[in-house]
Amino acid sequence: MKGKLMKKTKRRHVIVANFIKFFRVLGYEVKNAIVRCADKWQLNVNNTKDYGYVDLAPTDNAENVSEYLRALEWALNDKNITNIALAGPYGAGKSSIIETFLRIHPSIKYINISLAMFRKNDQDAIQQGDEDNFEKQLEEGILKQLFYKVHYSKIPQSRYRKLHKVSLGISLMHVIFTVALIMGLMFFLAPGKLEELKNAYSNMMSILFGERVLYYVLCTGVMGMVIIAIMTVLFRWINTKWRSIEINIADKAVIKADEKDEALSLNKNMDEILYFFEETNYTLIVIEDLDRFDTPEVYTKLREINKIINSYDAIQRKIVFIYALKDDIFHSDDRTKLFDFIIPVVPYIDVTNSGEYLKRKLKILKFKGLEFDIPNDYITNVAPFISDMRVLNNICNEFIVFKKNIKDSQDLDKLQDVQMLSLIIFKNMYPREFAKLQESEGIIKEAYHDKSSFVKEMSGDLEKEIEIAMGEKEKSDGLGMLDVEDIKLAFIQKLVGDRGVFTKIQVNNTTYTKSEILKDEFSLSQMGTGTATFFYYPSNTSYYNNGQQNKNKDDIEKLRCSDGITYFEKCDRAIARDKKHRKQIVQNLLDKQKDLYMLRSKTMKTLIKEYGADKVLGDNVRKNSLLVFMLRHGYIDDTYQMYINYFLSGSVTADELNFIINVRNYAGNSDWNYRIIHPRNVIDRLFDYELEQQKDCLNFDLADFFYNDNSESKKKSAFTKQLAKNDADSTRFIKEYYVRVKNKAEYIRNIAQQKMLFWYDICFDDGLGYQDKVSYLKDIFMYLTVEDIVLQDTAANDENPQYSICTFIAESDKIIEQLQDSGAEKVVAVLTQIKVKLRNVDLETVNDIIIKGIFNNELFEISLVMLQNYINFKFGESIADFQTNIYTYILKQKDCLVTDYLERNIYEFVTEVILPTEANTKEDIDTVFRCIKLLEYDQNLSIQLIQKMDIVMEDLKEWYRTLDARNEEVKPLVDTFLAENKMLATIENLDTYKEKYKFTDELCDFVDANIDELISDENLDDVHVKEILKKDIQNETIEKILQNYEMESLGDNLNNYNQNVVQKMIDQRYFKYTRSRYNEIQSSFDRLLPLFIKRYWKEFEQDISNINFELTTINVLFKSNLDDEKKAVILNGVNVSQMTREVFDFVRDTHVSILKKYVQETWDKLEVKDRPAFMIKYFSVFSISEIENMFAKMPKEYQTLKQMDKRHEVLLEKNAINEALCQKLKDANYISSYGPKIEKNAISTSHKDKLLARVRAKR
Repeated sequence: MKGKLMKKTKRRHVIVANFIKFFRVLGYEVKNAIVRCADKWQLNVNNTKDYGYVDLAPTDNAENVSEYLRALEWALNDKNITNIALAGPYGAGKSSIIETFLRIHPSIKYINISLAMFRKNDQDAIQQGDEDNFEKQLEEGILKQLFYKVHYSKIPQSRYRKLHKVSLGISLMHVIFTVALIMGLMFFLAPGKLEELKNAYSNMMSILFGERVLYYVLCTGVMGMVIIAIMTVLFRWINTKWRSIEINIADKAVIKADEKDEALSLNKNMDEILYFFEETNYTLIVIEDLDRFDTPEVYTKLREINKIINSYDAIQRKIVFIYALKDDIFHSDDRTKLFDFIIPVVPYIDVTNSGEYLKRKLKILKFKGLEFDIPNDYITNVAPFISDMRVLNNICNEFIVFKKNIKDSQDLDKLQDVQMLSLIIFKNMYPREFAKLQESEGIIKEAYHDKSSFVKEMSGDLEKEIEIAMGEKEKSDGLGMLDVEDIKLAFIQKLVGDRGVFTKIQVNNTTYTKSEILKDEFSLSQMGTGTATFFYYPSNTSYYNNGQQNKNKDDIEKLRCSDGITYFEKCDRAIARDKKHRKQIVQNLLDKQKDLYMLRSKTMKTLIKEYGADKVLGDNVRKNSLLVFMLRHGYIDDTYQMYINYFLSGSVTADELNFIINVRNYAGNSDWNYRIIHPRNVIDRLFDYELEQQKDCLNFDLADFFYNDNSESKKKSAFTKQLAKNDADSTRFIKEYYVRVKNKAEYIRNIAQQKMLFWYDICFDDGLGYQDKVSYLKDIFMYLTVEDIVLQDTAANDENPQYSICTFIAESDKIIEQLQDSGAEKVVAVLTQIKVKLRNVDLETVNDIIIKGIFNNELFEISLVMLQNYINFKFGESIADFQTNIYTYILKQKDCLVTDYLERNIYEFVTEVILPTEANTKEDIDTVFRCIKLLEYDQNLSIQLIQKMDIVMEDLKEWYRTLDARNEEVKPLVDTFLAENKMLATIENLDTYKEKYKFTDELCDFVDANIDELISDENLDDVHVKEILKKDIQNETIEKILQNYEMESLGDNLNNYNQNVVQKMIDQRYFKYTRSRYNEIQSSFDRLLPLFIKRYWKEFEQDISNINFELTTINVLFKSNLDDEKKAVILNGVNVSQMTREVFDFVRDTHVSILKKYVQETWDKLEVKDRPAFMIKYFSVFSISEIENMFAKMPKEYQTLKQMDKRHEVLLEKNAINEALCQKLKDANYISSYGPKIEKNAISTSHKDKLLARVRAKR
């Protein structure tokens, strides 16, 4: 009994456990059902409109379709129209028109049949196969969509059974009905068996639960439910195993009928089609995308079916077929025969307006919160490649997905939206090429391979040109100065001749050795002016300096070559010509190297722009017009891989892996432009020593990674150390990367810290132009500390001062302006520490702090440009007249720092600025005195100053008080003041000068130049005048003194004065006539006696009888230019015995009346040949008898004129003298007449003209 009780308890526990398990499973299922319902509810209530996506399905709310709808309404109401065509290109909106029409008319029952096939190659494969089989598959597709539109229960008599869901409720009803049927049959047919089953069940329940009726009922119910459930599941399983129609939605679906071998076709199933429309109430069949198969024959069959349907008597309504197709599916008039009405559809978008639609879509996306940067001009340019609405919508959808997943979710802000959208457009237009791109293949990869090939080819050409240019440069460096050197050697040979071997030349205390003269840039004209002394080894001795010779520099400059050009000029020409030639060669090399650097760093966009797509891209790539367009405008560039993949930390591309392998294999053929998309991951795989030692690690992308980040690392330091090496590759990499570096601050800072000769290499490099070097220096100032800049300058200076920062800045004119962006205080600090001396720097636009620092810290060479900058800075504007009195202007500023600097370097200030500045002539006299004193009275420079300046020394005595007993030392300076007439002409200054140096020739010249001022000086007295007149002064000065100053008493003997002074005194009757003055002049100034007599004639004439003339005096007077009347008066005071040759000549030639005694004495002294003319002149002085006697002393022909006892004739030469004499004789009645007579020659036929005079007989 106890065992039975235990069994019952055990059974009870099992049943309870099963119940608990059942309810647990039931609770789990209920929970899942609740979760699914909640998710479904959430999915339904979530607002997804802001997501920005657009479905690609046709819309039922199309715009601008009213006329299409009107046309459809009209056609459907026309009983004759049963085949309607909506004709338009793909994407024109045909489906949207139909959907909109059906939405507006919900009463229309329709079926939509779509046979879209999107892969052209599949269509081609079908068309190349069995054409009948292809048409058969088309027909099957139509029938599939037709029959599966309606519920199978609506066409129960159809031969085609579709797979359909067996309802659980129906299955349960079937099971319950079956169980009830079985129980009813047993009740009537075998009631005993039924009673036995009932009793057996009751006994079993009694054993399990005893008298507990509740457990009994509950268990019975559960068991019944389990049995019914098992039977329901079994029923559904058996039902689904029955054979029926099977459909596959894909375009290659197979339809299975109950009869296995029966196939679907339009012709064979016409009765099924008629039955379908007979049992259903559909009036409109919409057929779309059938035109994609390009099989017009199908339309013929469909028209035939439409005709049959509409002619079938059992169908009492009109069935209309609407076809959505493209315009060119039919030719000529075929389509008008096939269709009853054709509605043309104007495309909603095409290449002309797709841009505006895309702008609108992107504007909506931005409004919905999607942030992007896509300019309108980009949309305008790319839109013509998109002409399909669905493609355009899908581009927008995919852009959202790619941007959210690749850019936004990974915080890759450097990715460009334009590049991303461009790749999405390319993906939609060329999906297969995009798929290949994921495998590092395809047309884009090929395009960049073409680019690499083009750059390599162009680089090869440029490298050859660079090699040629380098050769020309080396040749120029070796031979460029040969012509100049030859000229200099010829000059030296010309200078020394055969005296010996030239060693040096000294000009103005500056020595130039032979080696210095032969230096490339040395010009012969640099040797200055003055006396030159050249030294040589004499050919006959070996002692140095035994041979030397002085020559004036001007004479040296005049030495000429064989072609007549001076050596100086020819040398300058040769240097200038060679400089120009070498500059052209260096510039050519620079241009070639720069072209190579720029070529290698150019993007695809730049290359296509400069060289054209036909040269950069291959034939295959150029066939893809969209890709060429994208590449040409840079919409797709070499970063495309970053836009098509997730970036997983630590990953590298295949190309990057190849790069690492090359480094490990010491390939030695590194391409610095090799594209590395994930530089961090590549660097993580490289060792420090590889980055420091391996040239294959040199890569622009790696450099970008290192220097775009300001953090420090061992690998960054290792990479920088490799760049700091003094080898050609590292130096070239530094230059090439510099033109493309993005973070110059970090780059310059790292390079400069590792490479102390960084600036030296830049400055020394002839391949860099001036502006390139300025660019480097700007960055050095901008990004390095003052200490680092000074270290760079120091290192360069130690290597070669010519290439230091200090020298470069000093020799540049606009450099400070370009450096000031690095900070005024920093610039001043650097310039001060490197002790630069600026020369001709333009400071017009330079910061005031820098300018002040330059002048306060003596950072400038003393030059006109720098001092003009200083004055302009002080006044805040350009001072035009500054150059007229430079030193005076500066002194007025009272700037002790600048003034002290200039005066400590006074020699340089004077020689480099004051004297060379042509306009600088207005310095104050005190400024000049100050300058002379600072020059320590240097004779040469002081004299040049005095000569140059428009100054006047007013008080010589006052200046002497400041000279500290330097009288003799400054005499040349004072003489210069006199010579330049730059001393105030006063008697006081004259006295001061005479006191120091006596009355010198210089003072005489000064008096001559300023006599007017001296005469007007109230301090002028007789003493000064007598002193001046006794000096060697000009006649004009003497005249002005004598004219404007009257001495109270001359007093002095005239012998104390120069003859010219006495002459001027006589000419101006400066003193009174006295016998003693006459005697002084006669004894000391006999040549002035005629002038004296002339000026004092009245007094002299009265005194003439008391004067005893000496012969010398007589000669002087009669040689003088005294007029004949005065000479005749003087002659009367002369004894006949004192008549000299000069007196005789006077008497012979004068026309004034002369006493007969002087005439007679002169006649006696005359030569015979002169007596006829003399007789005529003084005929009236003599009597006829005296004249007759005088004929005997005349020439022979005149002697016959003597009267005889009877008249006779005399032949005389016919001339003016004889005619005048005959006339005189006739007038005196000495001859009766005279006239011409011709005398013939008896021997020859010639004759002579004679004058025949008839002499009267003697009385």
